[in-house]
Amino acid sequence: MMKLYCFPRSGNSREVKIVLAEKNIPFEPIDIHANPAVKETPEFKKASPQAKVPAIIDGDVYLSEAFLINQYLDKKYPDPCLMPRDENKAEAIRRFVAGIDKKLVLNVGLLVIECLLKPKPEQREDFKEKKRAEVVEGLKELDRMLEGKEYLFGDFSLADVAITPHMAALPILGSGIPPELKNMTAWFKRIQARPSFKLSAS
Repeated sequence: MMKLYCFPRSGNSREVKIVLAEKNIPFEPIDIHANPAVKETPEFKKASPQAKVPAIIDGDVYLSEAFLINQYLDKKYPDPCLMPRDENKAEAIRRFVAGIDKKLVLNVGLLVIECLLKPKPEQREDFKEKKRAEVVEGLKELDRMLEGKEYLFGDFSLADVAITPHMAALPILGSGIPPELKNMTAWFKRIQARPSFKLSAS
């Protein structure tokens, strides 16, 4: 059975869990926070040389980084298909994910650190407000992208997977999808209605 190194609050780990749920792939979750000694095992170090999650071991395949893992899963387990078979369209999704990781997802991650991981006296309120404003700007871009579409690239794809956990985290970071962003609001309701959203939450 496939092994997934993860921990419950990791948004990147949840991306992989969403794909595993969409494709109904059985796996063994290994929580590296519950058992920190796992990080010292040769298997984990081989799967994730940078000691980051998510990472998988699937037979003789050792792989880390959520989007790379998800592309591997989509190729090996093509039903349902989460990446276009047209290479130009697939490349557009790869560019989208690379860009969103460097902007929107990064800002959400910085908010997680500031709001949840730092002691309250050390948290910088001005920094949090700045990052929340930058997140909203990113959401506005996505709202425009979703005009006339149910999902970011038409059909549900790895592009939607790449932002789902980070959108789900916004309320606990003092942020959220502004109600005036009708396309994003409707998109997130569709995402929440998918069984993979609930199945990936733990």
